Amino acid sequence: MNRIRGRLVRSFVTGALAAWAAGAVAAETADAIFVDGRVLTLDAKGAEVQAIAVRDGRILATGSTRKIRNLAGPQTEVVDLQGRTVLPGFVDGHAHTALAVRMVERYLDGRIATTPSVAVLLDKITVRASAAPIGQWLIVAGSSSSQTRFTEKRLPTRAELDRAAPNLPVMFLNGSHEAVVNSLGVKRLGFQPGVAEMKGAHIELDADGEPTGVFQEGMMLFPDLRIPAEDLRRYYAQVVPQMWNARGYTSVYTLAPLDQWPVLRELAQGAPTTLRYTIGLHADPGGRFIPAGLEAFALPASVDPAWYRLAGIKVWVDSDVPMRGGAVIEPYAGDPGAPGGHGILNLTQPELDALVLRTRRSGLAFLAHATGDRATAMALDAFERVQQAEGGPAAPGTLRIEHFGEFMLGPGDLERAKRLGVSVNVQPGWIYTLANSTIENLGAERAKGAFQFRSMIDAGLEPGFGTDLTGIVLETLDPFLHVWAAVTRNSDAGVFVPGQAVSVDEALRMLTIWSARAQGEDAIKGSIEPGKLADFVVLSKDIRSIPAEEIRGLQVLQTIVGGKIVYTAPSQR
Repeated sequence: MNRIRGRLVRSFVTGALAAWAAGAVAAETADAIFVDGRVLTLDAKGAEVQAIAVRDGRILATGSTRKIRNLAGPQTEVVDLQGRTVLPGFVDGHAHTALAVRMVERYLDGRIATTPSVAVLLDKITVRASAAPIGQWLIVAGSSSSQTRFTEKRLPTRAELDRAAPNLPVMFLNGSHEAVVNSLGVKRLGFQPGVAEMKGAHIELDADGEPTGVFQEGMMLFPDLRIPAEDLRRYYAQVVPQMWNARGYTSVYTLAPLDQWPVLRELAQGAPTTLRYTIGLHADPGGRFIPAGLEAFALPASVDPAWYRLAGIKVWVDSDVPMRGGAVIEPYAGDPGAPGGHGILNLTQPELDALVLRTRRSGLAFLAHATGDRATAMALDAFERVQQAEGGPAAPGTLRIEHFGEFMLGPGDLERAKRLGVSVNVQPGWIYTLANSTIENLGAERAKGAFQFRSMIDAGLEPGFGTDLTGIVLETLDPFLHVWAAVTRNSDAGVFVPGQAVSVDEALRMLTIWSARAQGEDAIKGSIEPGKLADFVVLSKDIRSIPAEEIRGLQVLQTIVGGKIVYTAPSQR
């Protein structure tokens, strides 16, 4: 019977097998074996096996069920996979995990999925404001590029927010890089006439020099920037592992503000959770508040890097193309002469060069957020200069570009990134959520250069994957959305540049071994091979044999971390 009843069958070796084991236990007895499955190892050869043996949290052996049963002893746990497909645990290579939980738990939902227009948004704000304490911030999580997706094709205005919530400071987030506040919000944030920049934020002024309420790159002004320590402990120890494990993730590269480091350092010295954390720290977008002595952030030697590893420093070279803030060489469509038509740069080339060099010399990776072609060129220039200064190509995961080529690529970027050993991280699901806004922002012809995953792979780049989850577009936590979008090129604008489609195997490698390699961890995770961490996921159907259109409907039945089942789908319990 090909259906798992209750949960995947688990039993201890008994009867004849136990009698045999008592007299002839294998030299290396497994703690657990997983048998009778279709295990896609995603190793270099793309091997498929039936079974996996686990010992001390790592993979002891793989092979046929008959071979792996020989590694069972009297105390070995046996898990019958009943023909189900097994993949390596998914590696989320870029996520803002604590912020995502914060948004889900506390902020008003203004996402396109639930809020199709400015009118609906304002109604929601009015209702929430009527029951909120006077003077308390009301923060609304809106989708990226709301100005192209709301029915009115614009953002809410300061005056509209005033009318909806006259007694509260209100902030509407147009994704993570742009916001609109009402008049009380302008006052609370300290915006002044004629002041266009404050703490790294770019403040929009009207013709009379008055703040319009719109500002970009306002991370250092965010009212909820410093999340209380007790909330962070709960997020990282409980909520984040539960959210990510339920979708097949066994590892996440979490990007955290510097002020969260003490809590992460404290948790790293305690018992591990059910999710492995690779950590990237950041300060303000331009990196001006990154401390000089990065070595001070090192974790104690007692911390197991398989569970917690401080890996890198992140800096935003530019803003974000969906809100027309990505730094571009040619101006945005329909905006040839307007101020800011070429986007936003958060730092100069010399500043970027110095930060990359300092980070590399500290032994940490440098993660450069770059969404526009001008910003990508700056990151590549900085990486090339640091290699000239230090000598030798970059080790995998040490020089990275986040969102590389998602919206556009410059001439020679692919070849140059490959030659310099640059690791890249992408979000394939954005094809589905952001193709239409990309067309509107860049124009139909230039937009054809977006999401060129086929070209990246053909150039030998092996793009790693990340959800980039902030809590704003919750759909992107679904790993199968990303596989489906990369394979089918289905988007919110129809089938988008189908020639850039990738195979199912390539899309799965983006979620697993390539993502692990892009953070310098492919020696221990990302594929099912002896010696690697025993992290894998059991699927509801064989992802290779179903029609591509059905991939998005796949479900995770179980997630295994370190050889232990940490998540079982409700339907299997």
